[in-house]
Amino acid sequence: MEKALLKPALQVRDIWVEYTLSSTSLSTGKKIYALRGISFDVLEREIFGIVGASGSGKSTLLKVIMGFVSPSVGSIEVDGINILKVNRETRKNILKKIGYVSQDPLAAVNPRFKVRDIVTEPLKAAGVPKREITKMLPTLIESVGLPLDVLDLLPHELSLGMLQRVVIARAIAIKPRVLLLDEPTSALDSVTQSHVIALLKELKDFFGYASILVSHDLKVVSYLADRLAILMAGLILEEGIALNVLNNPLHPYTQELVDSIKLKEVREVFAVDPSACPFYAHCYLRLEEKCRKIPPLIELDSKRRIRCWLYS
Repeated sequence: MEKALLKPALQVRDIWVEYTLSSTSLSTGKKIYALRGISFDVLEREIFGIVGASGSGKSTLLKVIMGFVSPSVGSIEVDGINILKVNRETRKNILKKIGYVSQDPLAAVNPRFKVRDIVTEPLKAAGVPKREITKMLPTLIESVGLPLDVLDLLPHELSLGMLQRVVIARAIAIKPRVLLLDEPTSALDSVTQSHVIALLKELKDFFGYASILVSHDLKVVSYLADRLAILMAGLILEEGIALNVLNNPLHPYTQELVDSIKLKEVREVFAVDPSACPFYAHCYLRLEEKCRKIPPLIELDSKRRIRCWLYS
């Protein structure tokens, strides 16, 4: 199906999240901005990648979407409904449409639960009748490439790869409108990674949900994401079609992430001045005076956005 015919399943608009540091002799209620005006859409059947180093705001963004963190400004819309403006019960029902796969499958499950209990947990919480759950369970397990004999096993009896498939089965059990993938392959060996990546792509195509893939690994993102955003210090620095961004990076920070021979992992960048372009101190192309201010995020065309004074 053409992208132009697909509707946004998720719309994130102008999200700001701030934290106030406790008062000390060195700091009196200083504010730290984790997210600064984040906006993007995720279409049906699309995987939207978000790439950034630790501290860039990736995890905070997922927490906002899941309702664990309240932004000071902004809106989060699922199928056109702003989950930040509805009553608690309506919001709870909408959040049931959002599935989640974490980077650590062992930490994501109850070690005392058998596989059948882990997978059916969200179905029971949603009030699905027991008879219906019994009918759905074999299909869910087989859809993630596991044999039915794992149903009565405990988490410690499975490999990490198998357990991550269990976590994925649980996430898709509710037939999510949006699936959040938080570094879903980072705990796996390279062979298992490739299998899980193929599975995630296959499931997205089959079920048609929208996905957000958070990762520090550009190679994983290049395989899975249709579009991606580069995040640094709570700001989107570049956004576009994944292969276009990775094959022709425009922002100096994105260029630093992409090696001419192989894709590298995101590197930490420290000492960010909150009033300047977050890459100012490390940018060899910086314009000394102009880059001391944060540039706007501009559209180069309908498929590419960039936050850099070189293009403004």
